[in-house]
Amino acid sequence: MKARLVLAECILAILLTGCRATQVEQMERAWLDQKITSYRIEVLVIRSIWHAQSHQVTVRDNQIESATASCIPAPIEAGKCKVETFNAEDYTVAGLFRKAHSEAESQEATPTKITYDPTYHFPQQMSYDDPNMVDEDWSWQVTAFEVLS
Repeated sequence: MKARLVLAECILAILLTGCRATQVEQMERAWLDQKITSYRIEVLVIRSIWHAQSHQVTVRDNQIESATASCIPAPIEAGKCKVETFNAEDYTVAGLFRKAHSEAESQEATPTKITYDPTYHFPQQMSYDDPNMVDEDWSWQVTAFEVLS
């Protein structure tokens, strides 16, 4: 009986991972079909109680034109924070899709949630919170998005 339960859990995990990966692919195609090459995006990244940082990136003709970041003091930082070094590419729409693919295909993907922007179809929010662990949760949320002409 226990072996069947383990087998059923394994099959469910494989199906969920496959379904999530397929959804990411579908949304990425929908994004690409819009042919948006210039935009401004702001992504807030929160790592539990440890650090919070907002990334502002401008993309023009699919190239990063500018990128800045600001931090928000997290509880553990006792009112003072420092902007951490970052790769601006991670906070473009292409970078968000890379993260979504990685999370959807991960073996630990079950506690990961991904939602998509209803208009533009990019990953609007990704979050992870394992109920069996403390202070490991994280989230990435698009807080602003503007198509540039």
